[in-house]
Amino acid sequence: MPAMPMKKLLAAAAVVMLVPIGAWWLHSLRRQLRHSAERAVEPQAMMIDEDAPREIVPTVSLQVNEDLASTVPAGTPVWFTVAVNNAAALNELSAAGALATRLAHVAPDAPDRRRLQSDYDHRSRPAAITLGDAAHPWTDAVQLLTRDAQGGERALGIPVRRLGPAPATQVLDAYTSARANFGAAELDAAPGAYSIVACLGQTGSWRGRTCSEPVRLTVQERPAHLPADRQSLADHRAGRLALLAGDVTGLEQAARRLLAADPADVEGHMYLGESHFLQNRREEALAQFTAARATFRRNHPNAAEPPRFLDARIGQLIGQPDPAP
Repeated sequence: MPAMPMKKLLAAAAVVMLVPIGAWWLHSLRRQLRHSAERAVEPQAMMIDEDAPREIVPTVSLQVNEDLASTVPAGTPVWFTVAVNNAAALNELSAAGALATRLAHVAPDAPDRRRLQSDYDHRSRPAAITLGDAAHPWTDAVQLLTRDAQGGERALGIPVRRLGPAPATQVLDAYTSARANFGAAELDAAPGAYSIVACLGQTGSWRGRTCSEPVRLTVQERPAHLPADRQSLADHRAGRLALLAGDVTGLEQAARRLLAADPADVEGHMYLGESHFLQNRREEALAQFTAARATFRRNHPNAAEPPRFLDARIGQLIGQPDPAP
């Protein structure tokens, strides 16, 4: 038989060598695919019980001058409203409702029924959170802090006091909340922008620490004289702060400034009426509350929300029961 040409011989040798290489490559590929598939169905993720009860922690929120941002000239009023609720408990009740729907469609002998039932039993009875005790009011556990861009925190550095009374203890279930106000009649702070958070430390049954989202306070230079519109804003804020604090003198002073600038100012009549009410000057209080309500209705004839505070005060003064909430 004639000798095989060199090119054909080399080609044949290459085929002989490639066959085992190809077989090895296919074997390796199959192993990789099998291992990948095994990893995709590994039980770690399935071991996490997504229906299990979650940790019950309080939720803290913060407002400055009843908003998420406020610009305040130095020397004018500022206050912070801290609210705490048990949103985690409400979320648990919502999840329990979803579990109840699932349980209604699970057979009595299904493998997962016992676990689902246990999770439902726990989530349908979420824990309450007790804030404070008789000797340590929960408001003592509230800190107002400034937070920098890197997340660092330091004391607020702005002198504020608690406004008005607050219960020493508060039990938070899914539907209750606690609220407190802290403020100053004259803001004493260097000009600049402040990112401020409220943090709740250990108090009552709560043993952790949790903080609100930040609010933004912009402090302006103390003006020698405020223009009329800014003075009106400052006087309205002064009246609101005095109302929160139950400050009779502050209410009357703010009210008289507002009514001197505008005799039809609704808040002016309301703050003056509240000042009289706190002094048990009932006829004068009724006159001011009635004027405030009449002006409100004249200015807002299509308002969907009634002036509940004024309605309640007028009802108290004329002996009618408080209006339904």
